[in-house]
Amino acid sequence: MRSLKILLLSAFLMLVSNTVSAQKFGIRAGVNFSDINADGWDSDAKTGLYVGVYKEIPLVKGLLFIQPEVQYSQEGFSTDYENFGDVKVDYLTVPILAKVYVVKLLSFETGPQFGFLVNDNDFSDANSFVPSWAFGTSLNLPLGLSINARYVSGLDDTFDNPTLSGKNQVFQLGAAFQF
Repeated sequence: MRSLKILLLSAFLMLVSNTVSAQKFGIRAGVNFSDINADGWDSDAKTGLYVGVYKEIPLVKGLLFIQPEVQYSQEGFSTDYENFGDVKVDYLTVPILAKVYVVKLLSFETGPQFGFLVNDNDFSDANSFVPSWAFGTSLNLPLGLSINARYVSGLDDTFDNPTLSGKNQVFQLGAAFQF
């Protein structure tokens, strides 16, 4: 598993470092509404934040791009189940998205996201690596500003604990600025 993480991070760094003048980079930030889809017990969403950087790499000029990102993401949930209470899990996430511009004003994106555990609020059962799939859209305004919405669904359990099994579900709402 550790070698997979190193391979993914290396591939991402290579993508980001191979810059060409046509490529654009940006910053993005916003709010996370996260929860866990657990079997047999109820949970409530937690609010956190995300902040990161991204790069658009053109595949088909003006239409199709690969968009690798690196971002810090605060996630979690709250539950009364077996006195777990508030659970906070922070990740360094690496989405690698395909981005399609329908028109200059509107774009859609989808692709895998790889989450690397940064902090688990002293809850030692959080998995150190959580793969997810992301779906999103952007309203691209003038001067490089965009308004973004994205849904991220975990592909594996967030915790290595049979009592607390479930997958992350995160809705992100924010803004980005492209240089």
